Amino acid sequence: MTDTGPQNDPLEAVRREIDNVDKSLLALVAQRLQLAEKIAGAKDQGGLPIRSGREVALLRRLIAEAPAPLERELVVELWRALIGASLRRQRIVDVVVGGGRSDPTRLFDVARRHFGARTRISHVGEPQAALQKAAENPQTVVAVTPWPAAPGVGSWWPALSERRFHDLHLIAGLPFLSGAASGAEPEACVFAAGATDSAGGGDITLLLAFDSHHKAQRALNEAGLVGREVARSEPRVLLRVEEFVGLNDPRAAALNSYGLEGVRVLGSYARI
Repeated sequence: MTDTGPQNDPLEAVRREIDNVDKSLLALVAQRLQLAEKIAGAKDQGGLPIRSGREVALLRRLIAEAPAPLERELVVELWRALIGASLRRQRIVDVVVGGGRSDPTRLFDVARRHFGARTRISHVGEPQAALQKAAENPQTVVAVTPWPAAPGVGSWWPALSERRFHDLHLIAGLPFLSGAASGAEPEACVFAAGATDSAGGGDITLLLAFDSHHKAQRALNEAGLVGREVARSEPRVLLRVEEFVGLNDPRAAALNSYGLEGVRVLGSYARI
């Protein structure tokens, strides 16, 4: 007779292997969070603990190193959850969504996937209302808004020229994982108080300026910046530059000498 008990069932053997792997994964996740807490204890806690450039670089590396059959979508989903858990151990960050004319449900989904299931997310109506919340709570709140130049979302981005929003900067374009279409714009952007993050590689920078005489493209060329106009609301113009431009980059300042006024670096983002 053949012994077909549980101990000799090949499926049960595989399930036991899975159980052992799960146990190892739990231990490794706990170890990772403990290390993250050590880093948090050594960091300056003066600002938001979000480092979008480093996060993009990390996810790119993990995707490149992932063995089969790991898909890049799974890698991003798993590590975004881990990053969110590490972030919560440094500070509770609330997310406010200002959907305006766009679908708030979709923005909620994008924000939830990025910041994690336990993050508090609320919808406050217009993008300007979300920006105001982030400006009033620079240590604890980030604003998620529709992409400024996306069709059908309303021309809300000129409000970024208002002084009350000058401490806010674009720190991420969501989702991190870009779609199949090359050069496709993100669906949403994240604004937070403080300086922009370091470059993540392949960065895009958004600039806001006053361009009464339509000299934007010429000014970009003369400043040595590769970019183009993506939206206009007279006399304001929104410019896209194909590289990382820091807040104090002299090339951005030089644009004021080439016919533009009030040039402001909104921030940069990188995608995978």
